[in-house]
Amino acid sequence: MPVNAEQLEKTLANIRESHYETVGVAVALQRLVDSVQALFDVTGTGLMFIDDGQALRYVAASDEPGRVLEVAQEEHGVGPCVDALINDVVVPVDDVMSDPRYEAIASTVAARGVRAVLGVPVHVGGSAVGSLNAYSDKPTSWDDTDVDALAKFASIIETIIATALLSERQSHVVEQLEFALQNRVTIERAVGVLMARQNVDAVAAFNVLRSDARRQRRKVAALAQDVLDEFAALTDG
Repeated sequence: MPVNAEQLEKTLANIRESHYETVGVAVALQRLVDSVQALFDVTGTGLMFIDDGQALRYVAASDEPGRVLEVAQEEHGVGPCVDALINDVVVPVDDVMSDPRYEAIASTVAARGVRAVLGVPVHVGGSAVGSLNAYSDKPTSWDDTDVDALAKFASIIETIIATALLSERQSHVVEQLEFALQNRVTIERAVGVLMARQNVDAVAAFNVLRSDARRQRRKVAALAQDVLDEFAALTDG
């Protein structure tokens, strides 16, 4: 579903001129997610970040199916947005029902009108701290114009985040973003240790941390630091 280049640039220009910094980061992010849906010939859109508790949290969604998609990924730790965030890559999914990677959420999201998903990472300070996605209610082959357009929206999100971190200190979303920035490297390193130790991929290792955090009622970053401390002790020994 090629994105019209002229319409894309017009939409991006309007967003940049909208003074989004005056409305608060949560409202700004919701408006941007809604703009993505309006531009793309898609059913909906959503945005996910690492948070300070269980490590995945959706921030904005354009509609109810979008919220279902984000919550399903949040709960299961599986999905295109999770892969985009953890692996820092663009993830196109033509049909969740035929993709074995997402079997855990496929039936739930497809029943609510989510079949194809495109996820791109959102960066701050050089690290992926979130992911933006667009989805369709029918199987879809994503092309380069889709990827380019969604990545440009992600870059505006990065600007919104940077502005918010400098100017807005009482927002829950800002606190969530600050956590992501402060703890992303620790989590990434712990994921690497678990990947080697358990012979699993990055997403599976990340979910080990999430599961342990839930069971012990601790924050993921604290568990990640324990993993690194244990690894350092074994290495030094």
